[in-house]
Amino acid sequence: MGRHDTGEEARQVGRGGHEAPTHDAEAGTTIAGVLRSPRFWLAPLLLVVVIMSLMAAFYMGAVADPQRNLHDFPIALVNEDRGGEVDNPDGGTTTQNFGDEVADGVISAAAESGIAVHRTDRTTALNELNSGKAYGVVVIGPNFTNRAVSLGRSAVLQAKPDPMAIDVFINRGSGTFASAVTTTFADQMSEQVNAQVGQRLVATVRQTLVKADVPFSGAAQLALSNPVEVKVVEPTPLPDGSGNGLSAFYYTLLLILAGFTGAMMVSIVVDGILGQTPIEFGPFYQLRQRLAISRWGTLAAKWTIMFLVAVVQSALFIGVCTAVGTSLPNAFSLWVFSVLVITAVGVSASSMMAVFGNPGLLLNLLFFVILGLPSSGGTVPLEASPRLFAWIAAFEPMHLVYLGARAILYFDADFDAGLGRSVIQCIIGLIVGLLLGWGGTKLYDRKGWHRFPGGMTLPPRLAKLLDGEGPATITTPSPAHVAAVDREKAAGEVSESGRT
Repeated sequence: MGRHDTGEEARQVGRGGHEAPTHDAEAGTTIAGVLRSPRFWLAPLLLVVVIMSLMAAFYMGAVADPQRNLHDFPIALVNEDRGGEVDNPDGGTTTQNFGDEVADGVISAAAESGIAVHRTDRTTALNELNSGKAYGVVVIGPNFTNRAVSLGRSAVLQAKPDPMAIDVFINRGSGTFASAVTTTFADQMSEQVNAQVGQRLVATVRQTLVKADVPFSGAAQLALSNPVEVKVVEPTPLPDGSGNGLSAFYYTLLLILAGFTGAMMVSIVVDGILGQTPIEFGPFYQLRQRLAISRWGTLAAKWTIMFLVAVVQSALFIGVCTAVGTSLPNAFSLWVFSVLVITAVGVSASSMMAVFGNPGLLLNLLFFVILGLPSSGGTVPLEASPRLFAWIAAFEPMHLVYLGARAILYFDADFDAGLGRSVIQCIIGLIVGLLLGWGGTKLYDRKGWHRFPGGMTLPPRLAKLLDGEGPATITTPSPAHVAAVDREKAAGEVSESGRT
């Protein structure tokens, strides 16, 4: 009689050489099934498209047309002209101040293009320039009117007086783009002032020469039509290794990313070690036994590690910057500031993930990166971006961190140059992050919403949305973990009753 394989033997054979085709067919059927369900692919598609489109709108909208978006761009004006006696065609003289007239014309013309020119004295103007409060300083010299008179007389007497001069001071520490806008403003101002003063000089000299029956040469007319020399000067040039004013922005980016991405990496490693998420290396997949630790305990451990990361990483940043030749005039202050920023960002990002779960990752991305980069003011000044970004920058950490880094690197760590505001708001952000994480995790622990599958029951509508009509996909938690949590909860209740 022949031998028939039993069902168990058939299953054993199935685990042999013919197992792969069967599993491949099952896998193909599974993939086809999930792809036919919009619930499987629609959510990630919409999520990626919405986030990336939002990023494109913010990033490109901030830099699309800086000239049209120019508003409240601060430039100080110093008029030191003492005035003088100006010749009249009838041979008499009148006391005039060409500097005042030029200043009035510059202020009104600049306002039409979004540049806010304000009058002040030389000392205040230079302090504003060297603290980033003004992007440029226009200085009209004390002999401006007298040189205009000398130019007019030179057409008659054939003399060679000193030219009329206006100096425009810039500081690239306020930003390369801001200095470029100020330089463009100086060119436009040169055309305007030469037209304003030149036409007046030409008309006055022509009347004088006609009365004296003296010819008005073309060379003299050309010289008088462009009487003012506008010079762009950088009184305090940045040192070598400053990246032409961009090193502060890139260092700011390093600090934000160290806190934001550092918090994500710390969270992944800690959760894997605690058995709360799987550990994967290539084909290696391990889900360790869950340790009995509360949400608050897990978050406190992540905070502690993030502080250690901040201390070490800040020192490494200083070392790397020194090695590549970056100018670091206040290295210790920069290190202390870096520790504060990385800790504040890391603590806040960890708290967001602990309280909101996976959506916390998206909230961190939105808050620290998507909204942060275009409103930082590090590449394009906020006064050359749509007004929306100035409003966002009031609470966005990247702009505040940029002000602090810029003050340390370019303005001798001056608190009035933005460092004081940056430190204060970083401390406030750190406190808010601590309170958010502590309050949220303590609430979850008190409610018994522990961090394991089945730790809490989903509301019926949300469960139906996630699972559809099929069985629930939530797995059961580790019995050892449940027993440990129950013991911890019981001990807490005993302690509470003992106090009362």
